[in-house]
Amino acid sequence: MKLRFTPPLCLFAFGCVLVAVLFNQPLGGQPAQAEPPMTGQTTHPPAPDPSPPPAGNAVENTGDGSADSAADQQRAAALIDQVIDRLANGAAFDCKIRQRVRTAGREVLGVGTYLQVGGGTGQFSFQIEMHDGTGKHRLQQISDGRLAWTRTEVAGVISLSRVDVGWLDEGARTLRRNNRIKPSMMVGGPCEMLDSIRRDFDLKLGKSSLAGRSLLVVIGTLKQSRRDEITAIVDGAELPALFPTRVNVAIAQDDDPEINFGKGLPVRIEHFSDPIATSDAPQGELRSTLKKRQMISLLEFYSIRPVAPPPIQRFRFENQDTEIDFVNETGRYEDRFNIRVSAKERERYR
Repeated sequence: MKLRFTPPLCLFAFGCVLVAVLFNQPLGGQPAQAEPPMTGQTTHPPAPDPSPPPAGNAVENTGDGSADSAADQQRAAALIDQVIDRLANGAAFDCKIRQRVRTAGREVLGVGTYLQVGGGTGQFSFQIEMHDGTGKHRLQQISDGRLAWTRTEVAGVISLSRVDVGWLDEGARTLRRNNRIKPSMMVGGPCEMLDSIRRDFDLKLGKSSLAGRSLLVVIGTLKQSRRDEITAIVDGAELPALFPTRVNVAIAQDDDPEINFGKGLPVRIEHFSDPIATSDAPQGELRSTLKKRQMISLLEFYSIRPVAPPPIQRFRFENQDTEIDFVNETGRYEDRFNIRVSAKERERYR
């Protein structure tokens, strides 16, 4: 799988074919495999949320009507917008990250760090390292608000790519777009993961709790249009068993009382497969066996704490792989954000 700045559909691939969507334990919806929660963590399945999300929009119980579905989508998408805005324009923080990926009947663990400056700077650093029993695999994403880089090392093979995010913002200004969330803020890291979820999934809201903290949960189901696109790519074959079609994003509803910080930040992102029939029952009883969504991946954000914004030099990418040609993916993001300007305007930016 070719890794791009943010792999398609938020997938990270590490090791043999680690299809990882940054993300394990079920927060909600249909259950994943019966596994004990991680030590000290108890997560309850989300229920329809009768209480308002941070923006103050009431969330009602949803029905099957199209009007209700459209309202659900709008409310959940608005909440994701708020989280992206909080990450991109809010106070600086750092945290540790932990990822558990289920692939090919194995579970692979990864750990890393995430530093987000916020304040409209576009500066962040996201890195994770995984061990699959035979070697280490690393992903690093870093942006100083002008250039965003990604470096992957999978089974000893290194690849580099770059996005000129400063130009994306300039292109948006040229087109007189003055959105609070600039294009550079949605390139790479959790912000792009959330933006991709908003675009590719039908969404609704729920609520849950974790270690005594109240959570808002965005529950997403892969859009049929996106499913059709992927099916066309694989010539009509079924989606791979480890392809994510369900996502849960858990967001802290309140500050952590110990540090008075963290409201509106994501704490868990989970991905699940389509429901798969279990094989525990004898062959003759398989048809009556309940189907369950299989957990693919969990990404956890923990030890979140506010920090003073580091100097910009902290976010400059130091390329030690000068013999490797990097791929400039700015054009792909111009398409994504529909930034179309004249060659003269682009030359002026240079």
